[in-house]
This record gives sequence, structure tokens and C-alpha cells, in this order.
Amino acid sequence: MINDDMRSRISFPGQFGILSGMTIGGIIVGSLISVIIWFIMTGTSMPMTASAIMQPKFYNVNMTIQAVSTFFLFFLPIYFFALICYQRPLQYIGFSTSVTQKQVVIVIFILLITFPLSSGIASFNKWIPIPVKWSTYFTQKEAERAAEEAALIQITSFSRYIISMIGIAFLPAVFEETFFRGGLQKLFTNWFKGPFIAIILTSIIFSLIHISYYGFLVRFALGVILGLVYYYSGSIWLNIIMHFLFNGLQVTLLYIYKQDPGKPDIETGFNPWFAVISFFLIIYLFTRFIKISDASKRQLASIADDDDFDEWTKETLK
Repeated sequence: MINDDMRSRISFPGQFGILSGMTIGGIIVGSLISVIIWFIMTGTSMPMTASAIMQPKFYNVNMTIQAVSTFFLFFLPIYFFALICYQRPLQYIGFSTSVTQKQVVIVIFILLITFPLSSGIASFNKWIPIPVKWSTYFTQKEAERAAEEAALIQITSFSRYIISMIGIAFLPAVFEETFFRGGLQKLFTNWFKGPFIAIILTSIIFSLIHISYYGFLVRFALGVILGLVYYYSGSIWLNIIMHFLFNGLQVTLLYIYKQDPGKPDIETGFNPWFAVISFFLIIYLFTRFIKISDASKRQLASIADDDDFDEWTKETLK
């Protein structure tokens, strides 16, 4: 990992306070801009209920609002936090760290194997005994959420497919990975002097913001995998690729099957044994990924001995 401690005179609790303040500010500004966008694009005030907002006729409005609001909520807070605390925000987040073709290939394989693993984890999440009242409540909320998403994500044309790939798959991948891995996880890693507590805490928060009890463990596991990819590579680009493909495959299925209830679900329906096999395959792939990432860092570090590299780059590769 990059030794960023020497880059800032602000204590880690102070940095966390700055990040929290920036995030709250992003929520407020993003919400205000969302209301303005709604008024400009529809000529009416924003409805108070989610069911009204998520109507198919407001598809373009919602896509625009989602892109803008997530930019203010996830990307800008981390950018300004890194700018205040570390001066070079893009390098701090990991946008300047290069990746290799081998890393990309392994990340894609890990992603594909993640789906049967997610299926097994989702089944385990449902199996966990909880009070009947809780079960009824969570089931109702899941149904409401599914109905709202189905009403919004009606990808009935190729143009809507492209818009959805940008608004639902690509931009959330960029903004969320910037916030959670490039910002929050990195801060926690430096603060707690190690990656694993940081990855767990970040993955819990990452899963909680998706507001889904029956999907909590699945999102948590995905967060851990993304966290490990970021920690061992130091590049946010691999996380963006993986997150984008995860979302993009689901958007593509929605487009192909045009909301057919019988469409295949790549997150469920796998034999439980596939989940066990996937778990060990992912461990194996990570051992390969770590070796390749370490070799790549050593190669870049040897190049960085050249006097043409600035001090930041040299120390980043140590």
C-alpha cells in the first residue's frame, strides 16, 4: 500500500470528520440540484412518493437525476477530501495507477465466478432465522423495491439500453468505487494500519446503502472482493471495470429479455455446491492476482528509479 501518512498533517479522526462533512454537503447539494433538474425537465414540483417518481414516463429525468446526485454524493466529497488532505486527489484515489492486461483478465474471471457465489450467499441470507414480523416487513420492502425498479428500468429500446448502461452501470461504478474504495477504505486502511478491518467496515457501509436485508450479505461479499482487488492493485480502474461489468451484465439481461419474468437471474438459481466451488476458485484467482500485482509494482518501481520521475511517483511505488 501507499504510505500516505507522510502526505498529510491532519489526523485520521480529523480526516474522517472532513470526509463526513463533505459527504453531508454532497447529499444536501445533490438533493437541491435534483429538485431543480426535476422542475426544469418536467415543469412540475417533485412528487413526495417514490412510486410517482419512478414512473416509466420519467425515465430520462430519473437517469439524469441519478447521474448528477451520485456525482455530488460519492465523487465530489472524496475528490475535495483528498485535495484538502493530500494535495493530489487523483493519485490518492488510485486513478493514476496503471493496470496490466493480466490483472484485467483475472478480475473478469473473479467477477464471473462471483455470481454462483452470490447465489449461495443469498440463499444463506434467507435461511438465517429472524422474527416473523421482521421477515414480513423485509419481504414487503423487497417487493416494493422490486416493483419500483421494474417500473423505472424498462429498457424497451436500444437507445434506452445505452442510457441505462451509462446511468445504471458505468457512472455508479465510477462514483461508488471512488467513494468506497478510493476514499473510505483507503482512509480506514491508513487509520487502522492494515487493510482487513478497513475492508470489512467499508463493505458493511457499502451494503447498507443499498437498503436490502435479503441482499445484505451478497453486497457485503462483493464489497470484500472489490476491497481486496483495490488493496492489492492500488488502482481504482480495476474496481470500476469489475463494478461496471457486474451492473452491466444485469442491465444487458433486462434489455435482452425485455422485463420477461422468466428471464434468467445471474445472481440466483445456482446449485449450492457451485457456491462452494466458486469460493475456492476465487481464493486461487486472488493468489494469482496478488503475484501479478506485486510483479507489476516491482517493475514500475525499478522504472521509477529514473530521475525523470517525480518524488510522489517514486514513493507511491515503494
